[in-house]
Amino acid sequence: MEGLPQDYVIQALYSHCKRPVYKKYQRVYNAECCVCGEGHSAGRKRRLFYFPDDRYFYCFNCSRSWSELNWIHEISKKPVYEILKETKTFHSSKEIQTKIAKQNEVVKAVDIPALPDDAIDIFDSNQVVFHKEEKLVKSSVEYAQKRRLFTAVNRPKSLYVSLKDKVHKNRLIIPFYGETGKVESYQSRSLDGDVYPKYLTKYGEKSLYGENNIDNDIPYIFIFEGPIDAMFVKNAVAVGGSSMTDKQESFIKKCVDKEIIYVYDNDKNNKEMSKKIKNLIKQNKKLFVWPKEFKKFKDVNEICCNLHLDELPYKFIVQNSYSGVEALMKQKTT
Repeated sequence: MEGLPQDYVIQALYSHCKRPVYKKYQRVYNAECCVCGEGHSAGRKRRLFYFPDDRYFYCFNCSRSWSELNWIHEISKKPVYEILKETKTFHSSKEIQTKIAKQNEVVKAVDIPALPDDAIDIFDSNQVVFHKEEKLVKSSVEYAQKRRLFTAVNRPKSLYVSLKDKVHKNRLIIPFYGETGKVESYQSRSLDGDVYPKYLTKYGEKSLYGENNIDNDIPYIFIFEGPIDAMFVKNAVAVGGSSMTDKQESFIKKCVDKEIIYVYDNDKNNKEMSKKIKNLIKQNKKLFVWPKEFKKFKDVNEICCNLHLDELPYKFIVQNSYSGVEALMKQKTT
């Protein structure tokens, strides 16, 4: 696709924007937007993206997009004819080339994490048979069967275990696939309920669990904290932590045609969770409120295991989701 010389565009990005970075795996440049200034998120987030393959800019804070020429025209205040004239005699400066090289080195250092070298896929029957003498493989298969992970409607393509990895050995490894279908991060879960921490995460830039499984015909996205619960609801994604990364937030913001509903465990004694729920209600976000008849279950996976379900219908969550004052009242009365 034709456009301005890309070195010229990239140099403009590095010259005018704060905290520019090149994200090698996504093939995208990311920086603070110098048009809107990013408001309250300034200095904390990078909302401006330059997509060099498609030759355009987009800011998720001011919700604007530009062609390369229009963006440079707006941020530089130069007439279009002057910009075009500059591009004909353009040579990128050594300073900018050095900055870009350093950024690429940093990205390489935190690139997409490979699975452990000895990762065994328990969804692959051939691998399971080959490692049938390993107690870990047997116990992980039994755990997955008990939790109905082999048949869950929104399950990942694979689940892994490692016998040797220093950090994630003897744990169930849950891959997080990005939109491209490649593993971008993963969480490992202890197979023994008494072993803590329960979850450990490894990532370069953490995607949302389940973002590669989104069905565009379903007008909702359900945000869970943990991936195992998200495996049982269509269009469910999981943060895999206490807060979203910039990459996870940018994915949600791209889903402008979807209604976002947050689903938390049924745990009123968890003060941190109660605080999150109150904040969501203050922000007028839509929240699933556990109905009285399901109060005996602690989470979605427990419902499905007890009722022998591979899917909790997403319409059940929609019908029990509220926002604002209605969510506050339902939280207190159920």
